[in-house]
Amino acid sequence: MMVGLGARLGLAEVETYHIGRGGLSWASQADIQNGTVGVEGALQPLELSSGQNLMELLRAAGQTWLNGSPSDFTKPGQPRTWSNDGPFNQINGPLRLVDGDPSSSSEGAFKTTRSQAGATFFWDLGAPFPIDRVRFAPVPDDPDSFIKAFELRVSDGQQFDEVKRPVYRLLTRVEDNENSVVELSFNAVQGRFLRLKVLSRNPFNLAEFEVYGEGFVPVSSYVSQLHSFGRPVNFGRLVVRAERLSRSAAGDTAVVRLQLRSGMDDTPVAYFRRDRDTGVREEVPLSEYNNLPRRVLYRRDPDTGAVLEEVTRTEYLSLPLAEVGPARDFVQAGIREDVENWSTWTPTLQLDSSATVVMPLALPSPREFLQFRIFFNGRAATTMRLDSLVVEFSPRLVSTAVGEVALAADPNPTGGVLAVPSGVDTSFICDILTQFDEGDLAGFRGLKLTAFPPPVFERLQMGDPLVEVADIEVEPIAEGFHVFFPPVTHQNNQPMRLTFRLRLLEYHTPLNVFLLGDGEVPPHPLVAGNASAQVGTGIIHIFALNAAPSIAARLSTSVLTPNGDGVNDGVEVVAVLAQFAGEVLLAIEIFDLAGRRVRALIAASRAAGVYRETWDGRDGTGARVAPGLYLCRIGVHSDGAPTTATQLIGVAY
Repeated sequence: MMVGLGARLGLAEVETYHIGRGGLSWASQADIQNGTVGVEGALQPLELSSGQNLMELLRAAGQTWLNGSPSDFTKPGQPRTWSNDGPFNQINGPLRLVDGDPSSSSEGAFKTTRSQAGATFFWDLGAPFPIDRVRFAPVPDDPDSFIKAFELRVSDGQQFDEVKRPVYRLLTRVEDNENSVVELSFNAVQGRFLRLKVLSRNPFNLAEFEVYGEGFVPVSSYVSQLHSFGRPVNFGRLVVRAERLSRSAAGDTAVVRLQLRSGMDDTPVAYFRRDRDTGVREEVPLSEYNNLPRRVLYRRDPDTGAVLEEVTRTEYLSLPLAEVGPARDFVQAGIREDVENWSTWTPTLQLDSSATVVMPLALPSPREFLQFRIFFNGRAATTMRLDSLVVEFSPRLVSTAVGEVALAADPNPTGGVLAVPSGVDTSFICDILTQFDEGDLAGFRGLKLTAFPPPVFERLQMGDPLVEVADIEVEPIAEGFHVFFPPVTHQNNQPMRLTFRLRLLEYHTPLNVFLLGDGEVPPHPLVAGNASAQVGTGIIHIFALNAAPSIAARLSTSVLTPNGDGVNDGVEVVAVLAQFAGEVLLAIEIFDLAGRRVRALIAASRAAGVYRETWDGRDGTGARVAPGLYLCRIGVHSDGAPTTATQLIGVAY
C-alpha cells in the first residue's frame, strides 16, 4: 500500500564520528603516529622547545621506544634504538640509554678487556626532527669511563643506499676527547637517524644519550586504526578544521593533507600463498602468511582419489597407503591492497591556511569500516594543526540497492554492451531492485540521478507489472535531478524503473544513482548488478559508439525575421561538443555568402558540453543586416586541428 508524500520513513538519523577537539582523542584512534602529537585536543607535528630533550619528549608524547634494528628502514614508525654489539642488544641495553635515568647504563657490556673500537650505537627517531645539540656521558659514579674518541653521523631519513639503509653524513669527529660529559652543538639539521661510533679502544660506560633542537617536526604523519561503525553505514559530509601555526612573523609554507577510505571488512590488504609446484596463488589469512614457507600434507579419499582435508605430519605417517594424499610446498606470493572489499584512498584534501572545510565525503557506502591518514609538511618555524575531523553518517536505508541501465528502446543489447551515438538526446531506463533483510531499516522516499551532462527526468514506474507513479515531485539540480515519491519500506518494497534522457558528450559516462531518505540523512548509492530480468546490461554506466571528437549544430529556426513582432526575432544557435578531453577554443560566427564575417557570437575556451548563443540579425556594429542568406559556422580548435559545422540561416523582413 502506497502512502502520501508527506508520510515519514522509519528512524534514520545523522550521527557523527568526531576526532579532535570536542570528540575522541587522536591518540585513542591512532595506529601509527610519526612525529605527531595531540596538543589541546588538536593534532600537530611535535614541537621542540629550546632546552628540551627530544628523547624525553617522545616518551611524554606516548611514543614507546623499541629495541632492535628495523626490518624496513624506509618506513617511518615508532622510535627505536640498537647497537652492533650482540650481548648488549640481547639484554635490551640500548633502551637504557633513552630512559631518562642517568643511573641506568650499558653497565659492563663495554668494559671488557677486548678493544671497544668499532662499537656503534644507532637511534631511529621515527621521523625527521630539527636537532642542533647532542649530549652523552657515563654514569655519574664512574666519570672516568667515558668515550675517548668517536664520530657522530646523521641521516634525514630521505636518502637510502642500494640495500635500503640510511645514508649518513658526518656531523663531527673527535679523536682526542677529554670531557666526561660530551656536549656537541652544531647548526640545526633535519635528523631521523643518528649513529655514534666509538673510535677509542678503551673500556667505557654510556648512560644517557640526549638530543636537543628547536621548532616543529617538518615532516610527520598519522594513520588511524580501522574504525568500525558496528554496521554498514552511508557517509555524508566531512568537516575538517585546520589552523596554521608559526613561530616567526614571516613563516614558511606549510600544508596538511588528508585522505580517507572505506571497507567492508577489517583487512585492507590481502595476503597470498603460491603452490611451488603448480604455481597456483590463493589468498590466506595473515597468520598463515607469516608461517610460510611450509609443507602441507593432505589425506585422499580411498574410493574416489579426491584430495580431502589437510592433516598433521603424525596423522600423515599413520594413514593407510590408499589415503595418502599429496604433499605441497607453499611459499609467500605477495601482499596487495584488497581492492574488492576496500576503496582506494580519496583524492587528497590539502589545507595550507587556517580554515574550516565542509564537503561531501565521496566514499563507497554502505560500509562498516573507515580509515584515514594525515600528512604534515612544513618547516621548523611553520606548520599546520588539525583541530578536528568529523565524519557524518547514518545507517543504511536498505540492505542492498542494485541498479541496471539500458536504452529505453533496447533493454537487452547484443552482448550486454550499452553503447549509443554521442551528442544525441537519448532515452534510457534504470531498473532498481532494493531488498530489506532487516525490518528496522528506514527505507527511502526519493531518487537522485547525476551525470555529465545533467540527465533529464521523464517518468517513474513501480510494481510488477510496472505502473507509472503519478504522485511524484521532480526537483532539477545542477548535476541532474531528484524525484520524490511515497515512502518505500520493507512492507511495500517493489521493483522500480526510472526513465530519463541524456546526451552523451564523453566516451564513458558514469551514472550516479542514490536512494534518498528523510531529512538530511546521507544518500544510499546504488551498485551495478542484475536488477531486472527485462534488462540485460548489469551496468550503471554508458559508452559512446565513437570516441572521436565531434561537434553538432542546431538552429531554433531556419528563417530569422527580426521585425520586433516577437516571432523569430532571434535565432538560438545550439552547439554540441562531444568527446573532447579538455577545453577547446569554441567560435560561433555569422558569415555572408561572400565569406565575409558579419558577427562573432562567441570565441572562448569551452569543455565538452552544450552551448547556446542567440543572433538577433545585427552585424558587429549593431546595424541590421540586409535580407538574404547567411552562414552560421561553429568551429572548434583542438590540438591544432579545426572541426567545423555549418548551418544556413535566412533573414527576411
